Amino acid sequence: MRHLALLATGVFLIAVSGPAVAGPFPAAGIWRGESQIVLVQDKAKKNETLKAKVKRVWRDLTGYKFAVACPAFPITLSQSTCTETGKNRADARAKCQSRHAFCRVADAR
Repeated sequence: MRHLALLATGVFLIAVSGPAVAGPFPAAGIWRGESQIVLVQDKAKKNETLKAKVKRVWRDLTGYKFAVACPAFPITLSQSTCTETGKNRADARAKCQSRHAFCRVADAR
C-alpha cells in the first residue's frame, strides 16, 4: 500500500510540474515567441529635459512644502510630499489640494 501511495504522489508531482495547455492556445504569457510580461528594469526610462529639471529644482528651492496623506480617512494608506509655488501659502496649498483630491494636505515639518 505504501508503494502505491508513493507512486501516486510521484505521478501527481510530475503532472503538476509539466506544462498545462488546455487547448490550441499558447502557454500563458507567450504569444508568437514573445513574453507579455515587461520588467520594470527593461522599460525605457524617460529622460528629464533640462527645462523640466530647472523647473523642478526652482520649485524645490522657492516653493511651499506640504505633507499629503491619502486617503483622507482616519487610516492613511500612503504619505508623500507636495511642493507648489504660489502668491502665498494658501494659494500653494490650494494647488496641492487640487492635484491630490480626497487627500489630507498639512504643512510639512
